[in-house]
Amino acid sequence: MEIIHQILIESVSGGFWRFLGYTIIIALVLGIPAHVITYAINSPLKHWTIRKNGYPPMHCDADGKLKE
Repeated sequence: MEIIHQILIESVSGGFWRFLGYTIIIALVLGIPAHVITYAINSPLKHWTIRKNGYPPMHCDADGKLKE
């Protein structure tokens, strides 16, 4: 935790561009694995639901859009 605190203090005191660079790096380091994990969980669930209930769902028309 002290390392993260030191990086934050260093990035803020280093100016706007250093802060922006650290923000982008942190967003990528945390965002890409989060996206991969979300996709890895969501995709099988979606496939299992379609296999179980069929496609399209009852509240959708033939191409999957909501019925009006």
